[in-house]
Amino acid sequence: MPKQSVLPSRTTGRSSVSRCAGCLCTTPTTPCSTRRVLLSSRVAHSLATVRSIARRRGTPLTALAPGLLEARGDDLEALVTEAAAALSSVEAAEVRCLLTGVEGTGPDLLAQALTAPSLGSAAARLRHADLVPLFADEPGRFHAEYQRIVRLGDGGTLGHEALLRATAVDGSRIMPDQLFPAADEAGWTHVLDRVGRTTAIRDAGPWLADDLLFINFVPTSIYRPEVCLQTTERAAAEAGLRMDQLVFEVTEGHVIEDVDHLDRVFAHYRERGCRVALDDLGSGWSSLALLVRLQPDIVKLERAIVQALPGPAARAVVQAVVDITHSYGGLVLAEGVETEQQAAIARELGCDLGQGWLWGRPVRPELPAPAGTALPAGGPDPSWPDAAVAVDPHAAPEAPEPPPVPEPGSGAAELLVRAVGLTGSSVVVVDATAPDMPIVYVNAAFTEQTGYSAAESLGRNCRFLQGPGTDRDTLDDVADALAAGRPFRATLLNARKDGSTWWNELHLSPLHDAAGRLTHYVGFQHDVSDRVVAEEALRERAGTDPLTGTANRTALLTELDRQVHVPGVGPVVLFVDLDGFKGVNDRFGHAAGDSVLRIVADRLRQVVRSRDLLARLGGDEFVVVLADVDQPADDGPASALAAGLAAAHRVAADVQRVLADPVELLPHGSVVVGASVGVAIHPADGETALELLRAADLQMYRAKARRAQGLSATPG
Repeated sequence: MPKQSVLPSRTTGRSSVSRCAGCLCTTPTTPCSTRRVLLSSRVAHSLATVRSIARRRGTPLTALAPGLLEARGDDLEALVTEAAAALSSVEAAEVRCLLTGVEGTGPDLLAQALTAPSLGSAAARLRHADLVPLFADEPGRFHAEYQRIVRLGDGGTLGHEALLRATAVDGSRIMPDQLFPAADEAGWTHVLDRVGRTTAIRDAGPWLADDLLFINFVPTSIYRPEVCLQTTERAAAEAGLRMDQLVFEVTEGHVIEDVDHLDRVFAHYRERGCRVALDDLGSGWSSLALLVRLQPDIVKLERAIVQALPGPAARAVVQAVVDITHSYGGLVLAEGVETEQQAAIARELGCDLGQGWLWGRPVRPELPAPAGTALPAGGPDPSWPDAAVAVDPHAAPEAPEPPPVPEPGSGAAELLVRAVGLTGSSVVVVDATAPDMPIVYVNAAFTEQTGYSAAESLGRNCRFLQGPGTDRDTLDDVADALAAGRPFRATLLNARKDGSTWWNELHLSPLHDAAGRLTHYVGFQHDVSDRVVAEEALRERAGTDPLTGTANRTALLTELDRQVHVPGVGPVVLFVDLDGFKGVNDRFGHAAGDSVLRIVADRLRQVVRSRDLLARLGGDEFVVVLADVDQPADDGPASALAAGLAAAHRVAADVQRVLADPVELLPHGSVVVGASVGVAIHPADGETALELLRAADLQMYRAKARRAQGLSATPG
């Protein structure tokens, strides 16, 4: 069904009602009156598909140049929509589409062509044209709802998160899961993001007092923070809010491709006195790099993790994030808290703040109704950048700037060398035309970072920075990229002159001469040791039981799965279940029970070797994995199986011996907890990790039954 063009000032007086399923098109729209569309592509079969659709529709097409088609007619909107639907999403993203009323081929058309959207975006702008009236009347169509954020320590209010909402022209409510995807498809996210920031501040001004205001933003919508965020600062001044009341949060659900840009945006907010937050942390492994790199003031845990509490995996993740965030002075917010139990566990694990339905759903404060803004003729163009950065389309062309006059005795090359020499980043340049690619330049930051002077570095290949721990596979990838003349990025363990090591995030960029020949490579080196160490610590914590410090269920299954694929007999699994532990919990409480579990774990460490694995499966269940056993001389399968069982029985006896001693539980006195142990060995008792655990669990229950009957408790 035809829909309105989003291009302003080229409309007729006719109107129609669009009713497309899954869209917001339930309001009167104005059909497209544009009679010219330009389509360009470097993919032949994409243009062939467009030609086929045009022939079927009877729309004349003219080839203006190779890869450039022009269509004229009364229903070009339908042609664009049908072509976008017929092509794959990749093809529709490659084809450029310009709906225009400009005739000829002058500079006005050129200016539009150079900023033309993809065919996919153009079709989306037609499909979601009913958003345009909303942008034309921001105060009347957009408002914010606010959800309370509390301090878990005392339950007091710290602040409120603003959530953008919209109302259609007919008065119906537009849900966020419709609004934001529609703007994203049409390429209008930058407008909606700015509206979200200013609306949150505008609606909070009359009632916020000294509380904090949490505002979501999309970093890719901000071209340059010191310019684009002027609208945010103006809105705060007009609303009477201080900049130190604002907390800007970016969600990890939004793909962050340029962390450097996000870092600059965060730095700008902090320079203005604002706080910054990372939302939805835990929804992807990119959280690790973002958390360590950005060190946000507030970290918001992803709601799925919070709602999985008190599960052991969720506890491990929350504890790890809390430890890292508190290490640099940040605060952790548990999001999506719905029960008192979740709040208590989050507080116990060290979370500082809470947000969720337990403390209230998002609400719209009572405010005076804003005066609506009449829709200007033709409507606004949401694809146009914010006024803070946009070019004035009516301004006269600027005269070209004269070329810069270099200072006497200072050439551009000399100036460039001086500038690179002063940068804080380590820079090295190698000659790509010479054998072994020798170093021809290093800056002062390189010598400071590596300990090697320029005289010690020039003329050598960069391999002198490698050490025993440098990954060979990554070095092979670097060599392949250099041989192919490609840019490359990797993280390597390098060695300094004094022998100490550092993690180097290396960016390699090829340089070509005027004829296009590869002449040099420039390497930019960044010391990311702190980030790598923190990421490794977080990964390790993700596999650790936070109560006992042993491996957790996830780490156990991962290691068992690895070992069962090693040929031969083994691993040997011992399933340890404590006897009498429930009575300790029932009599003295869970805190006393936790103390017993920590003491039991310490005693079990005394009887396992350093190469064996000790894990807490959950509750009062522990698992010991014997990675290898002493093989008999004949080395046959039967004798290997017997040797494995003998080793398991020796360890099981040691387990029962160390756990037989009473546990001192102050101030309650001493308690006694024994253990029942079951044994399973691969491959006789199971081929997979889960099969081995089930077999050992079954043998443990048989041993427990024999103990209850007063028989021998020797493990099965």
